[in-house]
Amino acid sequence: MKDQVLDRIFNKPSFPHKFERLELDNNFCIIDISKQVQRFAHCPEQMIQGKDIRLSFPEFIGLEDILTAILYGKQELFELEGIKRCSEQKSNIYIDIYIIGEQHERFENKLIILIEDVTDRIVLKQKLAQQANEANLLSNALVSCNFYMEQVITSMADAFLVTNKSGQIIKVNYAAQQLFGFTEEEFINQPISLIIDDKVVIKAIYQHFADQQSFQNLEVICRTKTREKRLIAFSCSVISKNTQGLEDIIYIGRDMTARQRREQRTSTQYSITRILSESQSIKQVIPQILQSICQNLGWDLGELWTANQYIGNSIKRYSVNTVLRCVEIWSSRVVSVREFKAVTWQTTYTPGVGLPGEIWIGRSPLWIQDITRQGDTRRSQSAAEVGLYAAFGFPILDDNEILGVMVFFSREIQPKDTELLEMVGSIGSQIAQFIKRKQAEAALVESEQRYRDLFENANDLIQAVNAYGRFLYVNRAWRETLGYSEAEVMNLNVFDIIHPEFKQYCWQKFYSVLSGEKLEPIKAGLIAKNGETIFIESPVVMDSRHGF
Repeated sequence: MKDQVLDRIFNKPSFPHKFERLELDNNFCIIDISKQVQRFAHCPEQMIQGKDIRLSFPEFIGLEDILTAILYGKQELFELEGIKRCSEQKSNIYIDIYIIGEQHERFENKLIILIEDVTDRIVLKQKLAQQANEANLLSNALVSCNFYMEQVITSMADAFLVTNKSGQIIKVNYAAQQLFGFTEEEFINQPISLIIDDKVVIKAIYQHFADQQSFQNLEVICRTKTREKRLIAFSCSVISKNTQGLEDIIYIGRDMTARQRREQRTSTQYSITRILSESQSIKQVIPQILQSICQNLGWDLGELWTANQYIGNSIKRYSVNTVLRCVEIWSSRVVSVREFKAVTWQTTYTPGVGLPGEIWIGRSPLWIQDITRQGDTRRSQSAAEVGLYAAFGFPILDDNEILGVMVFFSREIQPKDTELLEMVGSIGSQIAQFIKRKQAEAALVESEQRYRDLFENANDLIQAVNAYGRFLYVNRAWRETLGYSEAEVMNLNVFDIIHPEFKQYCWQKFYSVLSGEKLEPIKAGLIAKNGETIFIESPVVMDSRHGF
């Protein structure tokens, strides 16, 4: 059996064989090596008798089970082909490794490692493969077989178009028809501007071809038959004809619209989160959010509608007296919407009427593909006059209580984007939480100010200290009675002004309060700035935020 394996190795049809040899014991340590085997090792300095073969040939790492099987005769042969060795001084070397076992009845079994230098064969194979690839590319570029071309074009998932040097479309595949919505008859003999309406881009493309240059992944805004925008990444090249020179231009386009929308949504969510985290007031945040959504998602105008003077208080869902008014508008500079804005400022809606009213009553985002054909009779005419068509909006909800509605318009007729509506629904909740938080903060500040005014004008002495006895606050009556200024109070500790006879008593009460005990009013003496002792009787209240 061993002879058959060796015959299989040595009699392969190939170049003249160049073998080196290694012998390993049952621990995979080197027993014997041939003279030139070091040049094939990854770490030649580790090619020493007694060393583990895996130190010099890391390819054996992970093959321990296979090596053991060969060592004990459970497997005849294992091959590692096409292993590359790099050298700074020499060109790359390629080797094949053959592993066989040598079993003995009296002695320990051994592994025989045969290493063949296959560099010439691999290099030749690479050259042949390279030449074959170049031949295939050239053949594909110049192929004139109509049947083959039809098979390639029909099977492509990407849009495929061919124009002549004048820019007229002469060939399209099924994917292009599906992507742009035109039939083959509607495509043929039409200019490429049928789908690319940017003349500057078209001119740049044909200037590129005039210089006999191809390009990859040029992202171009295209139009479908329904005038919907699509972001297409084109890879283009020129087909040369020997007799006529430059003739045809191939366009291979991949629809990148979904990727662009994902990036826009991610950018929008990040921007909204940043705005809400950095803004200090509701009136500051709303214009920034309208602008961010418009700019990041590519919409032209954004509005805020509320039933109040500005957004803030929630309204009961079925309030019959609710009247919605626009209180904020942001628009892009590339659109002229002065007349539309004028109509908007004067327009009011009730729940269920118009786009803002429908969102208000439905408590969910809403999409209108073409506002001139759907619904909003109060503003559809003025929207059409300034070139606004698609619209969507979403509620700003606090649980199920609504605070306002945001509405956005675009100059494009756009199909419903369910994922976008889901995202803006989440944004509406974020805005509502921000508004409620700011309202709570304002209410807290107002409440604390009322209490501070009450304390400041009280006739009783009021003081607050922290857990270390440092003063946090004293009222006017306290300062006037004891004679210390505000600056002096801030540098004092309460125990600095307690009369010595009361210090021990006050220390005990102080730590009792810190331990959570409720105490009866305490009696103590405080030393005024002029040295006079002021006797007080006062309750002690623990405040975890400020002190007591």
